[in-house]
Amino acid sequence: MASAFLLCASCTKNFQQINQSADFVSTPNIDFELPYVELTMIDNTYYTQGDYVAPLVGQVTQQKTYINRITPGDETGGLHWKWIYQNPLKNVVDLMSRTKGDSTKVNYYNIGRIIKVYLAATLTDTYGDMPYFQAAEGYTNQVFQPAFDAQQDIYADMFNELQQAATALNVNQPVPTTSDIVYKGDVTKWRKFAYGMMLRLGLRIYKADPVNSAKWINAAIAGGLPASNADNFVVNYLPASSTGSASNPTVNGQPWIFINYPTKYRLTKPFVDFLVTHNDPRTPVYCMLPGNATKYAFGDTVSAHQKGYIMFGTDTAVTATVNTFSTSNILTFGRLDAPYMHLSYAQVQYQLAECVVRGIISGDAKTYYQNGVAAAMTELSIYNTSLAISTAAVNSYLAQNPYAPASTEDALNIINTQYWIETHYNWYEGFANMRRSGYPKIYDQLDLTFPANQGATLPHRLTYPPSEVAANPHAQDAIKRQGADICSTHVWWDK
Repeated sequence: MASAFLLCASCTKNFQQINQSADFVSTPNIDFELPYVELTMIDNTYYTQGDYVAPLVGQVTQQKTYINRITPGDETGGLHWKWIYQNPLKNVVDLMSRTKGDSTKVNYYNIGRIIKVYLAATLTDTYGDMPYFQAAEGYTNQVFQPAFDAQQDIYADMFNELQQAATALNVNQPVPTTSDIVYKGDVTKWRKFAYGMMLRLGLRIYKADPVNSAKWINAAIAGGLPASNADNFVVNYLPASSTGSASNPTVNGQPWIFINYPTKYRLTKPFVDFLVTHNDPRTPVYCMLPGNATKYAFGDTVSAHQKGYIMFGTDTAVTATVNTFSTSNILTFGRLDAPYMHLSYAQVQYQLAECVVRGIISGDAKTYYQNGVAAAMTELSIYNTSLAISTAAVNSYLAQNPYAPASTEDALNIINTQYWIETHYNWYEGFANMRRSGYPKIYDQLDLTFPANQGATLPHRLTYPPSEVAANPHAQDAIKRQGADICSTHVWWDK
């Protein structure tokens, strides 16, 4: 009996420590969370961007009809929704909860607030009303069916969050120098990013709420906007990403459309034609004729040879020669380790040019526009330094394509067409800006007698994931308030 007692005693000694996994993490390290959030701010699968948004903004085609792209009921169009909620938004909310109220973590907390606004903006701009105030609280507060908030209320809070976060950043407190893979803990750059987002969102609501639009645009300018390409919010992916899979969090998953489907996805005629006809030095950076008929391989990047595919559907006259149409250059955007541009100095300059044209601010629209073009061209060196665009090439382009609008509408078209080019691969932002500005009017160029184009007009949103509508009864509140869950329903700011 004594030996049995001793045996039992020895089995239960330090029982809790023995049965706790050495790999268990009850308190995540915020210096591990932050880079993961930054890496996952864009979906690492291509489905929603490449299959839906890129075709709808007229830059990529996957040879599917317009009606096919806007018909509700396909879960694929909602994968951006799922990705953001299940990955970066969940993790940034957790990071914020672990740093809030700690004066030594004030910069972590406010960087988290800024990132949360960016993530929420991509969702609400794409889908409309969404869970915002209760978002990602399933673990912390057991909120498993969060309320859907009105976009107008979401925007009001996003502006306040950006202002408060930018003001609260503190150079005298610790910064995430090594774990921040974007700005290396540079508080000044994070503040500029916050105000750059404020400018973007301020202009977004111009038609819905011109008073608050002007208020926040001027607040952004006063706060300090990105001042050069050095302030761009760019996420760089690991060089070894190209050997990974689409589930690798270190990969930029957007190029999978060309890598996995070398005979299917092509750059479109409106996109390629604009570049070629304007003698744009960016053409070889963006475009490449395939070097192989069955696999994605380097090919011809001569600008004059590039050719865009029809926007929607398959034309039997061109299907047999699909490899004579341009894809992304495999050495630049067509890489799984390609950098991803979330917000740029060039975008800021175009937005300021538009603000002048609209009379929101004073200044010289031409100067802002030319600054934007120069920045948009020179920033492309991050994709491949051997294809860097020289100052001479920039000046030549501006001389051949001068900013000389004949009217306000012409000015808006010129500026926002350049914005459309600049947001190549950031198609969520391009989609939002097209709906807001109305430019470029690529849908006006479509031959509506062609079966694949029938009914084609610029959609105003993507539909909610069917699984979300089925699982969360609050989705019906949004549908009643916003309108039917179809692509022609306008979001609040899209007047």
